[in-house]
Amino acid sequence: MDGVGVTSAVRARRGAPAVLVLTTYDTDRDIVRAVEAGAAGYLLKDADPADIVGAVVAAASGESVLSTALAQRVVARMGRQQADLSAREVEILTAVAQGLGNREIARTLFISEATVKTHLVHVFTKLDVDSRTAAVARAREDGLLG
Repeated sequence: MDGVGVTSAVRARRGAPAVLVLTTYDTDRDIVRAVEAGAAGYLLKDADPADIVGAVVAAASGESVLSTALAQRVVARMGRQQADLSAREVEILTAVAQGLGNREIARTLFISEATVKTHLVHVFTKLDVDSRTAAVARAREDGLLG
């Protein structure tokens, strides 16, 4: 079970304590998942020790604890509609992220280059981007790529 699973399990109990996530992961997807699971806060392990102590005290007293920067990112991500990419679109975007060109992707997936291009057009539209680089960046921000 990962930290989100533990957070959810702890928070589901009667009289559950506040859960403060202390981690090295600062992707929007991880933060949103932790908050949705019931975490009172989310801090990075490299935070100042005084900030960590303050966060523990704040969480124990019922306050939410997220740095302003993390809170803004989470609100922006939650407000943005999640792209609904098909499995094939994710597969193609993963290949793009690995640096493969359309011809290589087509050969690897046993499809035509025109089909690769069509899928990429759909990906660009769904992610509201206009380049391969932007598509990969947005997909990573949204937690669509590993």
